[in-house]
Amino acid sequence: MNLYLTDEQNMLQETAARLFAAESTGERVRSVEATGFDPELWQQLQEMGLNLMRLPEEAGGLGSSLLDAVIVAEQAGRHIASVPLVEHLAASRLLAGLAQQERAGAALAQLAEGSLITLLPQVLSDKQAPVNGATAAQYTLLADAEAVYLLDARHFDRVDNLGSGAVGVLKESVALSEFAIASGDDALALFAAACDEWRLLCAAALGGLAEQGLRMAAEYANERKAFGTPISSFQGISHPLADAISQVEGAQLLTRKAVWALATARADAAASVAMAFWWAADISSKAMARALHTFGGYGVSLEYDIQMYYRRAKAWPAFAGDAQRSLLDAADRLWPEPRNARRPAVLPDAGENQQDYSLGADAEAFAEQTRAFFAKHMTPELRAHAHHSVDGFHPEFNRLAAQEGMLFPHWPKEYGGLEKSAYELAAMTAVYEAEGWEHVTAPITNQVAQIVMRFGTDEAKAESLNRFASGDALACMGFTEPSCGCDVFAAKTLAEPTESGDWLINGQKIFTTAANLADYCFLLARTNTDKPKHAGLSVFLVPMDLPGIEVHAVHTLQDERTNIVYFSDVQLPAKYLVGEVDGGLKVMASTLEMEHGSADQYRHGHVTAFHAAESWALNAQRDGQPVLADNQTASRLARSRVHLEVSTMLCYRAIWCMSEKIHNRYWGPMAKLFATEYYQRDADDLMDLCAPHSIIQQRDGLGHLEVGYRQSIGTTIYGGTSEVQRSLVAEQALGLARSRG
Repeated sequence: MNLYLTDEQNMLQETAARLFAAESTGERVRSVEATGFDPELWQQLQEMGLNLMRLPEEAGGLGSSLLDAVIVAEQAGRHIASVPLVEHLAASRLLAGLAQQERAGAALAQLAEGSLITLLPQVLSDKQAPVNGATAAQYTLLADAEAVYLLDARHFDRVDNLGSGAVGVLKESVALSEFAIASGDDALALFAAACDEWRLLCAAALGGLAEQGLRMAAEYANERKAFGTPISSFQGISHPLADAISQVEGAQLLTRKAVWALATARADAAASVAMAFWWAADISSKAMARALHTFGGYGVSLEYDIQMYYRRAKAWPAFAGDAQRSLLDAADRLWPEPRNARRPAVLPDAGENQQDYSLGADAEAFAEQTRAFFAKHMTPELRAHAHHSVDGFHPEFNRLAAQEGMLFPHWPKEYGGLEKSAYELAAMTAVYEAEGWEHVTAPITNQVAQIVMRFGTDEAKAESLNRFASGDALACMGFTEPSCGCDVFAAKTLAEPTESGDWLINGQKIFTTAANLADYCFLLARTNTDKPKHAGLSVFLVPMDLPGIEVHAVHTLQDERTNIVYFSDVQLPAKYLVGEVDGGLKVMASTLEMEHGSADQYRHGHVTAFHAAESWALNAQRDGQPVLADNQTASRLARSRVHLEVSTMLCYRAIWCMSEKIHNRYWGPMAKLFATEYYQRDADDLMDLCAPHSIIQQRDGLGHLEVGYRQSIGTTIYGGTSEVQRSLVAEQALGLARSRG
């Protein structure tokens, strides 16, 4: 996986950011709203060559990659540039592909000299469809079902419009047939590819616009006070903004992922384009509504810039028609057979792209190795024993997995691991989920073991780590208490030193998953009641066979068992202290960082539930027709697929962050927040979509969706509730005031 830009691309991004920040200020944008076009800005783009990025070198352009163009489009969107740059970039490349016609060739020659060209990014079915930039551009490209047409600005009348752009509609007197420059399937396929390129560039611009609008709202929320307190400290303000920035960063990742998919000719490239555009179009206007609302009454005042962002977020994607139809486009590209649809004959040429949004070849190879492991050892008896919860734990299979490197393959060799990458681990985990085998006990034990590796005493390491590595021992986490919930640092369980130097532990922990199976409990306890709550805590590795420990079952609606554990005068030897006395905060920080970096585990139930619904929809019929032939069904299933794609990208970014040792405190919480909230949202909708069959409890088919519906609500709670994650995202991603006590 590689999300880095090249040095040249970083320089391009900085250059474009400086240009638009200086030359597309709020005052400058307002000054040209009457015409919707800033000729001075266009001249500067021409001087820097940024308007020639997608024009091939042989036509006098730069021949830049689509990713380079996306980078510039993001910055143009961030500063709501008053030029139809997105349209020009897509149209200029299209014109080059049609240049064999004499008029097209003459127009192409003028582009390198600074001429502006625009296009309507959809097949023309209504001659009065508004075209962005048509009244400012020297040329406009249109297409209907028969041909591609090239017109100039005199054939359009300017109309006032929501986004205050240089928008024109075709004059009624114009006879399109007089302006045809190409016809036939090949020409229309090139035009369709240009529309796809426009969709990606528009998505990029919307991503930049929405992020900037949210940052403007965050800045205002930090400055504005109510009742003597910055309104950014109110969760009613900060949490919706946290949701919005999560959606926006997901859109940015999805757009770049689609460009990479095109560059590497992936099978899902065409669908990725449609999904990226729909998501950006859908969430950007909602994000700007939330941003404007943050300003209160000032938000609707024309003196404030946020209203300009609000208007353009809705106007820009509208030139392609109803953005919701892109969901149907995505459905056609994902499931062409039942939709009776054809995939695009031509896709945009993305050029070179060094990024990688997959887990990589090594990860796929290890996934295949894991599949072979299951194929070799999964007997009918084990398959019958399988369960998604800890009830599916099988001691012998656990030891077998350890022997063949399928338990903790990422561990250092000195502790029995294979030093596999985080990507390979994620790929292995996905296979466990696909096989329906529990993957609860191993992640918990892994987290505990890795903290013991780092902070444990030599005696504790020698005793526990070999047992963990061999699959002979499990761990559970003793963080949450009945009285403090997610505020784990308010723990009341006491660990008091004894005269012998050992510890006496009294208290209780709840939601200790796998405590009924565990050999050790990773326990957070208060060791100093005189210090502030964060400073008086310590962490211990407690053997579960010590006298004074009782485990009581707590059963949940997810068909899972968790536990409440009571500690009564438990005598714990000193060697089991993890880290320093009263140093629990440091240990817990590493534990929580690891937890945040493992958000991908919350995505797998979503994957399984979605594929269950997808499989049903591909095979079921309604009124003698495939279920997916129904547009509403196809749209809803495609929407769920988009949510899953965004979730995947956010989770993969968190894995990449850990692998590259990038210091970022919100990518993990953001991934966990989005993955779980949209898992729950989609499980709810897909249950309706597949009703009434979805309510039947069974081990396969839609039974995975039924279990997912019950599981999904829990994922928004355990591992830190969504409210906790929203607070972290608001504080770390947007710089909002702390909203927790």
